[in-house]
Amino acid sequence: MIKELLKDRIYKSVSPLFEDIDFDLTSIDLDLTKNPMHGDFATNLALKFAKKINLKPMDLGNKISILLKDKNSDIFSSVECINPGFINLKLKLSVFHDCLSNIFSQRQHYGSGSKKNEKVLVEFVSANPTGLLHLGHLRNAAVGDSLARILEFDGYEIEKEYYINDYGNQIRLLGESLNIRIANILGDELEMPKDGYQGEYLKEIAQNFIDDKLDTKHSKNVEFLSSYAKEKLLNEIKNDLHLIDITFNNWFSETSEVHDTKLLDDTLKNLRDLNVTYSKDDAEWIKTSEYGDNDDWVIIKQDKSTTYFLNDIAYHRNKFSRGYSRIINVWGADHHSHVSRLNAAMKSLGFDNNKLQFVMIQFVRLLRDGQDISMSKRSGEYTTIRDLLAEVNKDVVRFIMVMRSSDSHFDFDLGKCLEDSDDNPVFYIQYANARISSIIQKTNISDYDLSKTKYLINEKEILLIKKIISFKEIVEESSKTMSPHKISFYLQDLARDFHSYYKSVKILDENSSILEARLILILVVKEILINGLKLLGASSPENM
Repeated sequence: MIKELLKDRIYKSVSPLFEDIDFDLTSIDLDLTKNPMHGDFATNLALKFAKKINLKPMDLGNKISILLKDKNSDIFSSVECINPGFINLKLKLSVFHDCLSNIFSQRQHYGSGSKKNEKVLVEFVSANPTGLLHLGHLRNAAVGDSLARILEFDGYEIEKEYYINDYGNQIRLLGESLNIRIANILGDELEMPKDGYQGEYLKEIAQNFIDDKLDTKHSKNVEFLSSYAKEKLLNEIKNDLHLIDITFNNWFSETSEVHDTKLLDDTLKNLRDLNVTYSKDDAEWIKTSEYGDNDDWVIIKQDKSTTYFLNDIAYHRNKFSRGYSRIINVWGADHHSHVSRLNAAMKSLGFDNNKLQFVMIQFVRLLRDGQDISMSKRSGEYTTIRDLLAEVNKDVVRFIMVMRSSDSHFDFDLGKCLEDSDDNPVFYIQYANARISSIIQKTNISDYDLSKTKYLINEKEILLIKKIISFKEIVEESSKTMSPHKISFYLQDLARDFHSYYKSVKILDENSSILEARLILILVVKEILINGLKLLGASSPENM
């Protein structure tokens, strides 16, 4: 909003200086200054273009400064070029007041992007249905869902998809493990193999099987038991995701939609017709090394069964066939090596690789009394989402999972999560919203006069307006870089600035004009806090 205005004014004022070179609005870089003593915004225009028009940066900077001051006295209170050529711009307070008034009028939707007529698929979580969701899945879920919310807020049409890995050895082993648990309950002391699923959850499923009074012949049928356990666990996964406000548009089953259809055969024929496969060592390989990967990979094994890689190629071929503008995979960091080979495979099929994007999720550790809690499904010694939610508020869980860049490791400190204090970041933000609600409840103003914003002259008030203005840019940047943590950083900064403002001024001033101006300001802060928390899957309680 304000940057667009400034860039337009700068362009119209200084473009005569750049007639002989390529120069347009996109050439102008503009940033908020870190120190208000240096003005409100700064541009490196002189440094960027001085050499191209044979001038020293300071000389060009002074020329630009004079033009900006002469032609824009209505918005600039000062324009100054400082060594080595940066130009600092100080705006008149009326510019901030007008900007705040415009934002107030659209505050419920402020920061959202215009409709882009682009459909985006976000696939995330996609955990094997062989156990309950644990802390590692939780970070993937929180990042994936927050990213989908941010993209939708930014104007994209979003579909969220969960890929159900319900085929192969791990599903067969699940059925075998359930068979042993059923036998144990019925008195047979069979031992679970080391690679079996050891968790208590399987004992519960075994008891459910017995309670359901299913035909006893099924208790020895591993395929039936695998399907039974898978459906039970998939239902538990859906319930757990519902607890943290995550739903999906599509549940894509590997068994029913890849293996039980012609998708695999069609994909294999497609690859062979394009001459991107070859035979070696009684196996069939794909020529991914010719399309950007370091190696070729087996897609049909010696026993003629398909590899996981071919299954994944078929799945992504299906994704591309559905006409999305972008296909985003939110994957664990342990899948990093798979990115290059999948990109190469898609390229070999003639697809536009720019449409396929990846967000990699690094590992998260849960600490309790300084001890790391294991997350191994088969050992059964891991902390599930349900375990965590029994102790920690859902909002805290959702927010903390996106507080760091997804490609960085971090420790989840259970002790701090349980504290209702400034050390708990989501509490700090929610408390800012509740504080504003409390203030509003003490007033009886319902129709606001936006001309009263001219009474906002306090340094902290202008700082808050600047922070408000930057929300739209933060949303756009988070959407563009697929980085939900940028929203969390912003909300913490906004809450901090509000709390500082609250402690330094009397918002409920006796002067009715000042009171109304300050209410306009904090109502906008409140709406941004609500929308920002919603983007990260957290609520904004009115009372705390």
